[in-house]
Amino acid sequence: MLSNQCRFNQFLENIPGINSKTLSARLREMEKNGLIRRMVYHDTPLRVEYYLTEKGLAAKPILDQMAEFSLKHCSSVIFEDGKPRTLQEVVH
Repeated sequence: MLSNQCRFNQFLENIPGINSKTLSARLREMEKNGLIRRMVYHDTPLRVEYYLTEKGLAAKPILDQMAEFSLKHCSSVIFEDGKPRTLQEVVH
């Protein structure tokens, strides 16, 4: 899912179970901490895109390791079938 930019609705579609209020709060928090940059384009309709900053890109390897750990050791909580998966299996 990581690309040059991502829109709010793309996050909603790709994060199962998250509601828009929670997502909005998390994005604001990440922006405040310098992990992402929010760009508003005054098109019709208004377009908002989010980009990883240099700091956000630097955190990616750490987050990938945390995700790998969770997918392997917490699979019973994450997946209905409880089977472990690799990050590559989950992220297309």
